Amino acid sequence: MRKIVTLLALVCSVSAFAVVGVLASAPAHAEKFSAEVGKPLQAAQDAIKKKKWADALAEIRKAQAVPTKTAFEEYTINELLGYTLWQSGDTAGAARAYEQNLSSAPANEVPARVKTLAQLNSTAKNVPKAIEYGNRWIKASPNDTDAYYLVAQSHYQQKDCKNTVRVMQNGIEAARRSGKPVKESWLTMKLYCQTELKDEDGISDTREQLVRSFPSRDNWERLLATVYNRRENEDATTLGYYRLMFDLDLLKKPKDYVDFSEMAIMTGVPGEAVIVMEKGFANKILDNEEKERHARLLNNAKGQAQTNKNALPNLEKEARAAKTGEADVGIGMAYMSFGQYDKAVEALQRGLQKGANKRTAEAQIMLGRAYLKLKQKDAARRAFKAVPDDSKLARVAELYDLHAAQS
Repeated sequence: MRKIVTLLALVCSVSAFAVVGVLASAPAHAEKFSAEVGKPLQAAQDAIKKKKWADALAEIRKAQAVPTKTAFEEYTINELLGYTLWQSGDTAGAARAYEQNLSSAPANEVPARVKTLAQLNSTAKNVPKAIEYGNRWIKASPNDTDAYYLVAQSHYQQKDCKNTVRVMQNGIEAARRSGKPVKESWLTMKLYCQTELKDEDGISDTREQLVRSFPSRDNWERLLATVYNRRENEDATTLGYYRLMFDLDLLKKPKDYVDFSEMAIMTGVPGEAVIVMEKGFANKILDNEEKERHARLLNNAKGQAQTNKNALPNLEKEARAAKTGEADVGIGMAYMSFGQYDKAVEALQRGLQKGANKRTAEAQIMLGRAYLKLKQKDAARRAFKAVPDDSKLARVAELYDLHAAQS
């Protein structure tokens, strides 16, 4: 065949190139091929149409072997070679062919080609090149979350957890900016690396992100286990987490039921201890080799709770007369433990209005819990949000608000 093939005809006839978006239109100065190059490329084109990749590759190699070629011919050979190798499964070879043409590609096509090179190198496990082109992809398309995931995954393959976390967090922020959903796989990869880095704050934050986006029972359980086991927790904070775990039905260990109940008794709410211990027996968690000890704790809580309940009318009168609200808060918590949620709301609000001093944050959280029991979700969230950010119970309140939002 002696005819001269134009690049436009070649491009238009190989429609499959549109699939990968890498075959460029002709550079402005290019028009024709020499016969020595054009003949095998025409044959390659015919083979490509029939998906005969080995035949196409053989013809392309013939064109490559021509000793003297124009820049335009080199460009076109690389385009056909890259596509043929890609279809043949040789992504590394395809990446090398396309990379040779990148500097000659029309400016408006460079971003798409950079993306393709990042993806091809990632598939070929050429991690440094995947990161190089992935970062260029991010720069060109800062809201394309696929770019961040590819780069983060490449760092992850190199066991570079610090950069994996950094890039994936940037990707999550990009998703939020553009209104796209956050994928669970992003958070899972980020969490794994934060665990490797022993980043306790990061682990806690990512587990919370998992609960916010994927509020499964397992994700809640893992989040609460993480925050509950933090070394800096104080008794009030631990008790707050116990209450949230109980409300979400996530208490599993006998020790948790016992410790929770003992802390409730120590803080003057034996009625709460009764509820907790009875639940532990009902679900068979406390029905073990220490059953007798557990039963003694329950009976002790019942006795104190009954005394507390009998004294409530007089205690409430005293609390109402007090100038500060600490006693009102205690009364409200007692009403909570006896299931009298309306009275609990009244007493807690009264205590907060007077000023509960050191018990303000605890009172706000208990008020929110009471509202949740009354199915007043909006009021509950307002109560949780009222806990100051600098309070030791701020994290507990934040998670209670999240629970309320999902209830």
